[in-house]
Amino acid sequence: MNDVLLSLSDWIKSIIKDTLNKLLEIEKDSDHFPELMDVSTTCEFLGINYDTFSNNYRYMKGFPKELPGKKWSKRAIKEWLLKQI
Repeated sequence: MNDVLLSLSDWIKSIIKDTLNKLLEIEKDSDHFPELMDVSTTCEFLGINYDTFSNNYRYMKGFPKELPGKKWSKRAIKEWLLKQI
């Protein structure tokens, strides 16, 4: 039983450590854009105008979906951009 508890404890510690590292990575982000961006901020982040975003990017296969409140995740967009290279 102790082995199971030790294993569970190690697993929980690793999840907490990974989560904290991800949060620290977000905090270090120096581009000054918020994690959740509205449409105008998303366009500014991507360096495109509203029409290009609305007519093209927004509906591209694999582009991050709109979140509640008409917001987009900066992290999801960055991951999508990396896959485009």
